[in-house]
Formats: sequence, C-alpha cells, structure tokens
Amino acid sequence: MLLNKDHFNLVKNWTIYFFVINILCSLMVFISLYLEFKSGSKVSGKTMAVFSMVFWLSVFFKILISPEILYGLPILNKTLLKFNEVSPEEEEQLASVSDIVGNNWVIEVAIKEDSQDYRLQENIRTNIVSYIQEVDKLSAEQFIFRGQKVSQSDIAETLGVPTSHIVYLFKYHSKISFTEYRKNSRIQDALKLIEGGFLNTETFESLAYKTGFASYNPFFIAFKSITSHSPQDYSRSKK
Repeated sequence: MLLNKDHFNLVKNWTIYFFVINILCSLMVFISLYLEFKSGSKVSGKTMAVFSMVFWLSVFFKILISPEILYGLPILNKTLLKFNEVSPEEEEQLASVSDIVGNNWVIEVAIKEDSQDYRLQENIRTNIVSYIQEVDKLSAEQFIFRGQKVSQSDIAETLGVPTSHIVYLFKYHSKISFTEYRKNSRIQDALKLIEGGFLNTETFESLAYKTGFASYNPFFIAFKSITSHSPQDYSRSKK
C-alpha cells in the first residue's frame, strides 16, 4: 500500500508538472499573438517560441535525471522484489498464523501448470505471506467484517490489490472458504466483546449487529456451531 501511495504521488506530481509547462507554453503563444498584432507584423504566434523551447527542454532534462520515469519498469520491479521478499521472521510468524481461525493457512499448493490459476500463482507467489498477514490484521485489528456486506472485493480494495489475488488466496491457501473465514472472524469478535463487558449495557441483538450479522438468528446459529455454546450460556460462564 505504501508503494501504491508513492506511485500515486509520482503520477500526480508529474501530471501537475506537465500541466504547468503546457499552461506556460500556451501563455507564450497568446503573448506572441498579442505583440505581433499590436506591432502590425504578420500574426503567427512564433515571436515567443524560444520560451516554449526552453520550457520543453527543461521537461526532457528532468526526464533524463529522473530514473523512475526514464527506467520506470526496472526500478518498479526492483522495488516490488524488495517489498515481496519473505524474511525468516515472516515464515516463522506464518507458522502460527492467527488465533482467529486457528491454523487456517497453507503456503505451498499444487496447481495444474496449464491452468490460469497457475499463471496467477507465478505472479503472486512472493506476496502470499504478506497477503495472509494483512487479511488477518483487517479481521482482528481493524474489524473489517463488522460490515454486513464485506466481500473479497472489499478486502482487495482495502489492501490495494486486484480482487483476483484475494479470490486466489482463499481458493488455494485457506483451509476454509471466505464465507467461513468471515463467520469465524465475526464470532471471535463477539467473544472478545463479551469478555470485554459489552453485554453489561447492550443486548445480544446489539452484539449480533455489532459484529456484522444481519439479524440475531444467523448470529446464534454461527455462535453455537463454532463454540458449541449458545451466546447466553457463554456469557453466563464468563460472569
């Protein structure tokens, strides 16, 4: 996401730079036309052309001294490779992934070489660890699943990656489906809220809505299927 932000700022700054240069060149043309018309000479707009030449020479000089423009793709690829390197610490951290869904993730998967998913795997293999960590952070720390209609597209948009990458992640590297992951995350959120005293002032219905369920009934069913207890029984046991 930091890389996307830097890229956005780069494009924005260069767009502003080219806009200013074009404004100055246009201004020179209008000044030339005015001076030529006032002096009675042939109106061509070329009187101030030397200034336009200087402006555009400055543009090309700036391009020559800016490696991110002149050598854009190699520089970007080098940055991406550095960003996607998997450190031993990350590998160790992945071994005990998130408590939200237990040992849910796997790194190495076998995909048919002639499939479209295999080509996608080759492109994002080095991103898998960071994708897993960021998805878990969105769930456990930013509570993204408190939104009732959160989808894989929303996850991808938040992380600034293509939706196909997140679909691939849950299809091949998660032991459970995205729907199950979302449900488990919401119930873990509910457990933490109960332990934090949420029900001291709120109702079970409020807890269901708070954690992203559309109503109490699906919340009750999900809660019992994951914890083997009803929300009421679990709450009483904590008291």
